Amino acid sequence: MITIKKQTQKPDNTVVYMEVYGVNRVIYRVTTGSVKRRGTNVSVYGVSAEDIRTGYCESIENFSEDIETTLKFANSLVHKKIRPDRLYNEALRQLRFSTKGSLPM
Repeated sequence: MITIKKQTQKPDNTVVYMEVYGVNRVIYRVTTGSVKRRGTNVSVYGVSAEDIRTGYCESIENFSEDIETTLKFANSLVHKKIRPDRLYNEALRQLRFSTKGSLPM
């Protein structure tokens, strides 16, 4: 039996970089932190969505190493009024469209 273990490194010293209160009563946040990769610290940016009414929150702690990509994604969440329970689906949708046509041969 082969077992695949997913290993993701949680960012250290996470700080809220940006916070937006949506008209749908969801708080959208972009966070910044750092992880060690190959012995050096690398900045990573995360996104989260929190429903103010229920307190339910979902987050992707290491969404991207590029702040512009992360801010564009967070902005699209706000405009589309994405609920916290749809955060991962929207991230997968974003990934699908951002890599379309750029797969290695």
